[in-house]
Amino acid sequence: MTDISSFTAPRPRSWLDAFPWLKGAADPGADAWWNDAIDSADVSRERLAQISELAMARLPQWTIGQIFPGLAPDFDLYRMQLPARAINALRQRDYSQAGDLAGITLNTMLGWRHIGVGTVDAILQGLADASTSVAAPAVTMSDHTVHPTAQPPDGIPDWVSTLINDLSQTATWYATIGLPGRSLLGAPLAHGVPEEITKARQRLEALTADDILVDGEADLDVAGLFDEALRALDHRAAQVLSARLFADDAITLDQLGKEYGVTRERVRQIEGKARSAMLGFLRDGGLLELVAETTRTLIGTLRPLDDLLTLTPALGKTVELAGKPAWRVLDRLDDTYEIEDGWCVAPTMTAVRAITQTVLQEKADKYGVVRLDSVDLIETSQPERLPELTASWLTHCGYIIEGDFVFTRTQSVGDYGAAVLSVAASPLSAQEIVDRFIIERSAGSLRNAMSQDDRFERVDRDRWALSEWGMDAYAGVRSLIRERVACGGGHVNLNDLIEYITGKYSVMASSVVAYASSPPFETRDGIVRLAGADRESRKSPERTRRLFRHEDAWAYRVRITKDHLRGSGSVAPMAIASIVGLQSGQTRQLESPLGPQVISWTSPQPSFGTIRRFLMDSDIAADTDAFLILGDDGSFAFELTRELTGDALADALSLIGAPSTVENAKAREALAKAIGLPSESPLTSIIGGYRERGDSDIADLLTELRDVLEPGHQPERNTPSTDIDEIMDLL
Repeated sequence: MTDISSFTAPRPRSWLDAFPWLKGAADPGADAWWNDAIDSADVSRERLAQISELAMARLPQWTIGQIFPGLAPDFDLYRMQLPARAINALRQRDYSQAGDLAGITLNTMLGWRHIGVGTVDAILQGLADASTSVAAPAVTMSDHTVHPTAQPPDGIPDWVSTLINDLSQTATWYATIGLPGRSLLGAPLAHGVPEEITKARQRLEALTADDILVDGEADLDVAGLFDEALRALDHRAAQVLSARLFADDAITLDQLGKEYGVTRERVRQIEGKARSAMLGFLRDGGLLELVAETTRTLIGTLRPLDDLLTLTPALGKTVELAGKPAWRVLDRLDDTYEIEDGWCVAPTMTAVRAITQTVLQEKADKYGVVRLDSVDLIETSQPERLPELTASWLTHCGYIIEGDFVFTRTQSVGDYGAAVLSVAASPLSAQEIVDRFIIERSAGSLRNAMSQDDRFERVDRDRWALSEWGMDAYAGVRSLIRERVACGGGHVNLNDLIEYITGKYSVMASSVVAYASSPPFETRDGIVRLAGADRESRKSPERTRRLFRHEDAWAYRVRITKDHLRGSGSVAPMAIASIVGLQSGQTRQLESPLGPQVISWTSPQPSFGTIRRFLMDSDIAADTDAFLILGDDGSFAFELTRELTGDALADALSLIGAPSTVENAKAREALAKAIGLPSESPLTSIIGGYRERGDSDIADLLTELRDVLEPGHQPERNTPSTDIDEIMDLL
């Protein structure tokens, strides 16, 4: 056993000497370059980049001290040859020595504001270079084997003889009846098979692990294996892991240092070596590695913890030296997934919440309503529980469940009301609608919101319907237009309509024009009629949120996350598959300046492959907005959005990726074409188009610009009228 609490620190001869976790973090079957000597400047530079990449991909929850365990806490960070931007990032945070960074996790660094992944990569490579001057010996496991031996050295057990006899007897029977190719255990026995053959088959099928393993071996489950691994460490190292890594509330380095009579840096060093050793046990080809691989496979993207424990009960047993269940120990060691609040998610809770949001957006109707039975996210061995589990997961994510439906848009009282009506499928009063809310709202506030929202129609004094149902309105400009169109046999002259309505009610002519040019009406050559019923598929590119048409490409706006920086792929809308001609089960490669970009549809949802190289190339930080651009010629490009300035028109053009322009006509044309509308479309139609597809941020900006982009528009002013009752009915 290696005592990790006391060792000398010569200059490391190999990369594994300096970074004990390399072997465990590398992909299975990878070339064992970590055993190479650190002796070539050219090779060293390449290896430093590999070390940084592996750390970002596999160890995001590790601290800098754990990743670089041999780095002296008083090492001067400014001695490293770093880019100016990296030096500034450290100075802004008052980090001057390695000890200042020791407790910072890599995930925290990736989330530093205005700091790109290229800058973090430069810092990691500098720290790795500095770490090669001090060794960090790995902790190795004892010689005790964890592989069960089924056969003792002094003879063949009885179960082996019985097994061979039953197999031989069953095989002879199949050969005798002319079925020598029949599976001995796979096919059911036919009626009339001799009793001795039936009993032989029953013995084979009833054979258990307890029948095969010798005394004590059946008790060495995954919890026992973890205890054995922890016993292979120095006793103090195991205690540090229990208090720091496996605990619900980690004890601070200072507290442990006082308890053991050492410095906090020494405790951090002990923790780093011990964690590296435990990670090695998960990558050494033994039973723990098999358990780790099986757990990753079972989790997939999302699985309830209780279902995982149903399939692998030993993960629920307590690891005595850690004082925690085996699943907790495994989760804290394996950064490829997280287990939190009873859910197992991969790679992170943030990423799976984002996947959930994307799936719901794709399946939602225009009111943000999704049928629960259409959501396929959860892995479970109990399919009969899927509706219950889906509702539970979506509630955990903060969504509202209404019977067999989930509401994805409830931020405003209008959105919530529209969702309720969409599910009810019949008119309701304002009070009936708010009675279905799970948040406290008044019927009056809802009534006010609906009266100003084109998605709603008042069909009685206090009964509301969705406008798309086409029901006759109780009162309002739209109802008046519908009435005049019906009286005119399906059409009416626009000028006559304006004269009739403005002469009877205090309504501006521009409002009549706007309503007559918006669904469910259309105006052509001065004639108003009901618009055609044909509509494009909701999942077409033109109807997809954050996806915009450019001159010769489609641009999809994304928010860069820490998962992007680590190199993870990301979920894509279904419309992306139609743009690139992708079918389920297929993968496409689009050419880009930095090499092929993968887009695949090998899971329930299409996805983009990693874009990390683009982020590295431009040193992009998390929370940056960018466009993924799919060219009509099969090309791919990455482009940052322009910063928002507070200028509504400039910001709207930035959000769709269009060039900035001072000409209102060109801006309006670009905004219309971006969502597949004719360039001459009325501004109300453009605003409605953006709002219907879910781009409310752009719709709100355009609403501010009505006076600018629609010169004929004038704000309405109330004027006296001889018929107050008629005017009140319109409101």
